[in-house]
Amino acid sequence: MLKIANSYLCRYVLTIILIPFTILISGIYLQGAGMDEGNVVPMKYQKAKLDNGLSIIMVEHHELPVVAIELLVKAGSAHDPQEKFGLAHIVAQLLREGTRSRNSLEISEEIDFIGGSLSVDCDYDSSSVTTTALVKHFKTILDLVSEVTRFPVFQSKDIEFHRDKTITSILMEKDDKSFIASRHFSEMLYGAHPYAHPSIGTVESLKEISRDEIIHFHKTNFLPNNSILTVVGDIDPANTLAAIKETFGDWKKGNVQELILPSIPEINGYKIRIVDKPDLTQTEILLGHPGITRDDHDYFPVMLLNYILGRGPTSRLYTRIRAEKGLTYGANSRFAMRELQGPFYIRTYSKNETAIETLRLVLDELRKLKSNGVTKEELDSSKSYFVGHFPLSMETPAQIAAKIIDQEFYGLPENYLDKYLDNIKAVSMEDIERTIKRILDPGNIVITLVSRAEDIMEEAKALGEVELKGL
Repeated sequence: MLKIANSYLCRYVLTIILIPFTILISGIYLQGAGMDEGNVVPMKYQKAKLDNGLSIIMVEHHELPVVAIELLVKAGSAHDPQEKFGLAHIVAQLLREGTRSRNSLEISEEIDFIGGSLSVDCDYDSSSVTTTALVKHFKTILDLVSEVTRFPVFQSKDIEFHRDKTITSILMEKDDKSFIASRHFSEMLYGAHPYAHPSIGTVESLKEISRDEIIHFHKTNFLPNNSILTVVGDIDPANTLAAIKETFGDWKKGNVQELILPSIPEINGYKIRIVDKPDLTQTEILLGHPGITRDDHDYFPVMLLNYILGRGPTSRLYTRIRAEKGLTYGANSRFAMRELQGPFYIRTYSKNETAIETLRLVLDELRKLKSNGVTKEELDSSKSYFVGHFPLSMETPAQIAAKIIDQEFYGLPENYLDKYLDNIKAVSMEDIERTIKRILDPGNIVITLVSRAEDIMEEAKALGEVELKGL
């Protein structure tokens, strides 16, 4: 639904064959933001693969005596079987509820005792376990990651607790107009595709998930040859790799089933849905169309374009709808990039009596962008923002681990982080123009309006055919 610090990277590559694993060693040089060319901190970047297929990435980051570990499994809610939506999510949530040697309380006490953190997550494309601690506790958290990932017991009482907890959360979110809009928008945008359903599932689907299905999902997806392990921090790579081999070397590989997904449907014209919530005096507005994949060759132009359109207080949407017209307190846009086409969407809200006027202004801004493009001043401002903020996203071992594992998971180039800032700076006006023509499609849009239907129905019908739905 709608889951290295300040860097300039230079890398050389050397391949060494070891038994029983293969290791690829690279050099990274990280430069702090605002530092001159000579003030560079060298760091080492290493990749390895165990015989069981587990991919390993290690980055030395010696600024603090801290280490972060992330284990990513290439299975998320897009892998949920039909009518079993929420299966991947509930599997992820149950990982730390108890293993063959520790119960949930013991896991929590162990991580708390060392002052660390341990979290689980599930998005559409993957599931993950992330942990951080002082580097002196590295072996402790490495063992914990291995145990919760590989040996959960999925007790019936824990399953029922998380099932009830998630259902309660879904029912409570029916009072949240933003959540309601997101759910209906995804359903309209993606149809029969798994991206259409909430990653946490639905009330109906969660009730149908059995313990046997939970165990089967874990057994068939949580495999070393379907996983990536990243370690970032104040580490010695040789010792770290030896510890990983000792901890994960006996993890048995399995047959990874290829995920075959339906195509993402095309949108023709305006596809409008009003979700009737009679108690609302403000209308939630969510509109968009399919965007791009995470590995799209126009990723950098798209990021800059989105900043210009709807990110921050100087964006076109915010300036036109908030600053000039005073119709809302917020308007933003986003490209949610996934393994397949994630959604491009714009979100805003306004009083019921001005909701359709606000919607028309948003559509007008999209058409202007499509027809007239951007100015050089807008492009330069967008570049400055990303050049200034990228280092802030690479300050901690956990942040670095997340960036590195994304690079590996989405099959981005080996020099992706090396060239990140260069790629931002290199985007030209011609690149932006090409991207606008290829990506933006203001004539074919899904529009979701959560409102008191009687207040906006007649005005909405002037835009096209309107579908009326209940919550």
